[in-house]
Amino acid sequence: MNSAELEHVMDTYGEHLLKMAYFYLRDREMAKDIVQEVFISFYEKSNYQEQGKLRAYLTKLTVNRCKDYLRSWTFRHLKLNKERLEIIHTEHDRLILKEEQSAIATAILALPIKYREIILFYYYEELNMREIATFLDLSENTVKTRMTKARTLLRGKLSNDYWEVLSIE
Repeated sequence: MNSAELEHVMDTYGEHLLKMAYFYLRDREMAKDIVQEVFISFYEKSNYQEQGKLRAYLTKLTVNRCKDYLRSWTFRHLKLNKERLEIIHTEHDRLILKEEQSAIATAILALPIKYREIILFYYYEELNMREIATFLDLSENTVKTRMTKARTLLRGKLSNDYWEVLSIE
């Protein structure tokens, strides 16, 4: 893979992976770092065989990196600084910030990770229950149970207007 091909992959999938990482980590800067690591490892190893969709492959890499980070010592012992710095945001940052400020995104981000990822894959990635189960290596019944619990938690946090958006099957 040459650098032009990598740039094309980054332009095509970068925004999607950044959003996915952000929804897992709730930290814009760490999400950028994770996505950068994914692209570096993809470029260096380049062992991807055209067996499926590249987007799904890169998403799986990103999700795994996010989960590794969430399990890491660094994350568990990190002291969060509550002060926000004024930063000049890139276009990607503005897009994520807009989503962060919406009531639905805020409610989803407040969910525990095991429920948040189910909501993400179902509504954002538009995967069905069987695909989510395969992607996360869970049973389909576990995914359904977590979806029910996630919806229950969201219903308590969202007004009726926002809840109607998520309750449509």
